Amino acid sequence: MIALKEFLQNKGEAYSNIDIERMPHFWSECAYLFSPPPIVQVIGTNGKGSAGRILAEFCRSKGIRVAHYSSPHITRFNERFWLDGADASDAALEEAHKRTLSKIGFKRADSLSYFEYATILAIELFSDRDLAVMEAGLGGEYDATSVFPCVLLLVTPIDYDHQHILGSSIEAIAETKLKAMRSTTILAKQKYAIVYEIAEHIAEQKGQKLFKARDLAPTFDHFETKESPRFMAINRQLAFAAASYLGYNPSVAPFRINPMPARLSAIAPNIRVDVGHNAAAALAILEEYRGRQVTLIYNSFSDKDYKAILRILKPIVKRCLVIRLDHARAASREAIAAALENEKIEWSEFDGAISDSETYLVFGGFSVVETFLKAWNAR
Repeated sequence: MIALKEFLQNKGEAYSNIDIERMPHFWSECAYLFSPPPIVQVIGTNGKGSAGRILAEFCRSKGIRVAHYSSPHITRFNERFWLDGADASDAALEEAHKRTLSKIGFKRADSLSYFEYATILAIELFSDRDLAVMEAGLGGEYDATSVFPCVLLLVTPIDYDHQHILGSSIEAIAETKLKAMRSTTILAKQKYAIVYEIAEHIAEQKGQKLFKARDLAPTFDHFETKESPRFMAINRQLAFAAASYLGYNPSVAPFRINPMPARLSAIAPNIRVDVGHNAAAALAILEEYRGRQVTLIYNSFSDKDYKAILRILKPIVKRCLVIRLDHARAASREAIAAALENEKIEWSEFDGAISDSETYLVFGGFSVVETFLKAWNAR
């Protein structure tokens, strides 16, 4: 039997052609082979991982045997599978892989994409949990995680991202994501009023209950802290609302945490890393650093709006160090350089040197943070 690591390497993590019919067809044929736990699904644009992990951490503090599935990972595949406070071990993943292959066969498993197989692996791995919090990968209606029944759907702020797949307008993006509604839904604080309107329309069509996070949780400012980014308050409020709906009698204190790595996380007194990669994330960073200057360590995938991101970040950027990305989707050096020069941002290539006298922000996505951390840890 092929080992998990080799099996995944043969698939390749990068997505190219998304088949929206493959996962529903697979699940219709194979659902009887699996025993999913009760699932809380999390969809949206930004904050899915953090909102899900905060909810999972709270459930764990209440004695619930809980799992959390997120994506992508930063350095290790294991990061996607969190069980009762820790990433899944290599041994646990390998055993789940063996059980999954024995159930569905190599041919079926091989037909699934990297993310689809990881999602099925999570369902197998989490089968003995009391609750699983599962983050959608891309979109909503057609996401691999949307084939499973769920007890609750959480929607983080919806904004522009993956327009080439989800649509060029907020209306189109919101509709694609919110068509995943198939259970009671809780909406986080939204930037665009149209998102609430679309959600209400779909909920009415499907006969589903719809709440806003503020209906089930204290006001937004209750969740702001000096210790973590202000944008994290949105995720805390949503997690609080979910815990309240699920009957876990929440209190504000346990939600004053930011347990997901690389969400404006400090890895040194003068270095923070953030996996944000779209304009909405850049605006949140701008608000957090307003009035201060940072040395930005940056790069981007070619399908991201890096021109808009750099335009947004310009007021807080002293200079930019462009880190090399060894990835098929990476933007060209010339394209990033042109965008920086257009904004009149001083730049040079990142050579690995870090000065104690400068404040650094590593930003641009999971691959940027992963590349930086490998260089940082190899010092």
